[in-house]
Amino acid sequence: MNQPTHQPRARRRCAAFTLLELLVVIGIIAIISAFALPIFRKSIRSRDQTAWLVNLRQIGAALILYAGEHDSQLPNPAQQKPRVSWPKAIQPYLKDLQVLAAPGKDDNYVKRKVDPVSQRQNNTSFIMNGFNDIGTWKNPNGEVRLMNITAPAETLMLGMQKSGSRHFYMDFLEPPHGNSKDLLDFRAYDDGSNYLFVDGSSRFITEKDYRDELWLTDKSWEIPQL
Repeated sequence: MNQPTHQPRARRRCAAFTLLELLVVIGIIAIISAFALPIFRKSIRSRDQTAWLVNLRQIGAALILYAGEHDSQLPNPAQQKPRVSWPKAIQPYLKDLQVLAAPGKDDNYVKRKVDPVSQRQNNTSFIMNGFNDIGTWKNPNGEVRLMNITAPAETLMLGMQKSGSRHFYMDFLEPPHGNSKDLLDFRAYDDGSNYLFVDGSSRFITEKDYRDELWLTDKSWEIPQL
């Protein structure tokens, strides 16, 4: 009678990483992360910046619709009686008030949970051209209408305001030192910021290409030296 032949059992090799292999894997992941993280962050900033441009165009359309129903006048503190903040004035022309919040900004009104159309302070991310500088500052009855702006494609309607600023309007002659350098965020995204123009267009302008003259409704005026 044949006896069963017993085959030697193969030793099972333990499938485990050595410490050196583990350190190599961790090092590779760290290197990949170091390259991927800045690209990821840049992608998010680019997305936010593009969304912001779209939001600005919607605000621009609302402002133009407002002017169309108010004898071509834009919201202006010198012309409104009783005084109404520009966000409150265009509220009926906006489908979604969240366009008043700059995407990706930690202090926008959505994250702060405040009223975007407040009459007391500007809780939006933007500051509007006061349209009462230089030629009309001393004239409370001065009117600036869309058809009277000499270069609407080169005249700013809205700019991004700095964190903590709550002003509604950008005026060079706002006492004591004007608003421009104090309130505008010239580098909201990397080396520049988005702006809305009177013709309803919006575009990105780098800090080095920004000019105060873009706020002038009449390009023959000069920026005051305060």
